[in-house]
Amino acid sequence: MLTSGIMDQKAEIQTPTEGVNSIGEPTFTYSTFATRWIALLPLSGAERVASLQNEGTVTHRVRLRYTPNLKPKMRLVSEGRTFEIDSVVERGRREEHELLVTEKLD
Repeated sequence: MLTSGIMDQKAEIQTPTEGVNSIGEPTFTYSTFATRWIALLPLSGAERVASLQNEGTVTHRVRLRYTPNLKPKMRLVSEGRTFEIDSVVERGRREEHELLVTEKLD
């Protein structure tokens, strides 16, 4: 069960919109999908090694209350940090989501 005490960071969930610039190259802009309180948990060393075998470069696990229509390809922005959502897992019966995310170091 997810308690409000562990959700200590506010995050903006953003969804991408694809466009085209003046020379025909694809561009992406992001708009706010939802704002939620989250628990941002760095993966342990063993979990990171396992994620490299399955997902690629997953760096954190995120827990938040259930949010309808939440999908991979979206991203989280929290405290000036950006995280790409790699997977979305529903926990319980529409109680919470657990995300595996990759921090972007642009």
